[in-house]
Parts: sequence; C-alpha cells; structure tokens
Amino acid sequence: MNTLDMLGYGGFIFLAICWIPQTIETIKNGRVAMERSFLLMYAIGAGLLMVQAIGLENLPLILLNSYTTLASLINLYYGVFPRKEF
Repeated sequence: MNTLDMLGYGGFIFLAICWIPQTIETIKNGRVAMERSFLLMYAIGAGLLMVQAIGLENLPLILLNSYTTLASLINLYYGVFPRKEF
C-alpha cells in the first residue's frame, strides 16, 4: 500500500463517518430533510464515480463511491417515499 492509497482510505473513512448519522436519522425518522433534486443528483454523481473507480481499479475509490451511492440511494428512497406518520 502506498501513500496515495493511505490518503484514499483516510478520505473514505472521513466521508463514511459523515454519511452514517444522516442515513441512520433518515431510516429512524422514515423521511429525509434534503431536497429530492439534490438527493437524485448526489445518487447519480456517486454512481457515476463508482463506475469510474471500478474502471480505474482503485479500491479506496470503489469503496467510497459504493458506500456513498448506497447511502444516497437510501436517503433518496425516503425522500421519494417518506414513511407515513400515524
């Protein structure tokens, strides 16, 4: 593992930590406070970056973009289909 890989994994850890509370809060509340258009753009952007990372065979970027794509899709789901309150 070289220095650039270590930086990549460090970036992945910091960005993953940022998404965890938002995603947990979204699942817990069954809704998200972000605009749907932002959530859609973020999911598309993360997905495209994931495809690029796979093409580059760059594991830190594959992990990061897979994780952020999944988290943004969860948030997008609850943005489009919020849980009904009883």
